[in-house]
Amino acid sequence: MHSEELNERSPVRAVAAAVRGGLEPGQIGAVMARAGIGKSALLIHLALNHILRGTPVLHVSLTDGHARVRSMYDEIFTEVANAARVGDRGKALVEIERNRVIHSCLGGGFGAADMARLLDSVDEVMHFRPSVVVVDGLDVADIDAAGWRAVARDRSIRIWLAVRMHRDSGPDVDDFAPRFDTAVSLVPSGQDIALRVLRAGGQSLDAPEALNLDPVTMLVRPEDVVDPVTSPPSPHPAACTMYSGGATGAEAAFGEQAEKFGVREINFTFEGHNQARTVGCQVLDERELAAGDVSLIYVAHRLHRHWDKTEILRRVLQTQWHVVSHAAQVFVVGVIQPDGTVHGGTGWSVELAKRWNKRVWVFDQEHGAWFTWNGSSWTRGTPVIESPEFAGSGTRFLNDAGRAAITDLFERSFGA
Repeated sequence: MHSEELNERSPVRAVAAAVRGGLEPGQIGAVMARAGIGKSALLIHLALNHILRGTPVLHVSLTDGHARVRSMYDEIFTEVANAARVGDRGKALVEIERNRVIHSCLGGGFGAADMARLLDSVDEVMHFRPSVVVVDGLDVADIDAAGWRAVARDRSIRIWLAVRMHRDSGPDVDDFAPRFDTAVSLVPSGQDIALRVLRAGGQSLDAPEALNLDPVTMLVRPEDVVDPVTSPPSPHPAACTMYSGGATGAEAAFGEQAEKFGVREINFTFEGHNQARTVGCQVLDERELAAGDVSLIYVAHRLHRHWDKTEILRRVLQTQWHVVSHAAQVFVVGVIQPDGTVHGGTGWSVELAKRWNKRVWVFDQEHGAWFTWNGSSWTRGTPVIESPEFAGSGTRFLNDAGRAAITDLFERSFGA
């Protein structure tokens, strides 16, 4: 499979066109945005573009562990391959493993001098000499552009930096961009993310045009993409897959509606866990569960509550990771708390969807209405299923309003 097949809707095409093919050896580029806008995803798109052309890439993450970075690569590659309708992906997956090294540095600051030492280390220990380096997790206050450029020139490599900007402090993107040879920014634009190439080849661009990207995949929006709130869904139910856990309550109700409309089901579970709905049952082994491993301390901190530290709970949370990671849209039935989280273990699915910029909808059973997360708060609306891959989850204590909401969602999406 050629990389060109995968780039039809990749944001890399727009960046490459604006910078005449990309960074040159010895140059540095920046992806600038506030937290949670999509810097990591765009950085991975840039890395994959090189990796699939046979160029060795070193990915340095200052915010995520090795396993999480690998899973993000897997998710984004799958989305790109699906968009390109690529069937045989084996060769591309081999190229990714052969041409990529991931290094996670979670212990503190990381600057240009640390990068130089790391390059020496991976060369000496792994005999790996990258031509491209991507660094994710830098803050605008810590950027020494001259130092990074010196490393790029000394090693004759290309370096891309993901730079976290701040709304109310520090320089804005237009003032900060001249420090780099190439600079792009990401900002929310309605339901999309707007990508602007601010600087290319060492020159600032006049009035750069914005390119609209899907906030989940960071793929370029095709011209015929519809608004899921105001327009009917595009996929046929036979082309859809619903991911769930098959538990009593909301998940079983989602499954019943999926079966009614001919939507394929995959219900993740694990040994020793009882499912109310076993259609499309997929039992996760220990290795697969470990891919969704999470810290219960982190979960408790994120959701502002505590649970008993049982192995069953841990495995349920690992299973939810698989459910959410496979879906582009996430539908949940539960109760939204005053702090913006969702009540109970279901809330972990919602927090994962927020973190990964998935389109997430919650039917609040106490308010009797659907709400969607806009990046900072919940807003009321009426959803439809507009992605072929979606998730259905929620409370075990499903009431009549919640059941009706699930039924109406499928009718609105797939009915006559």
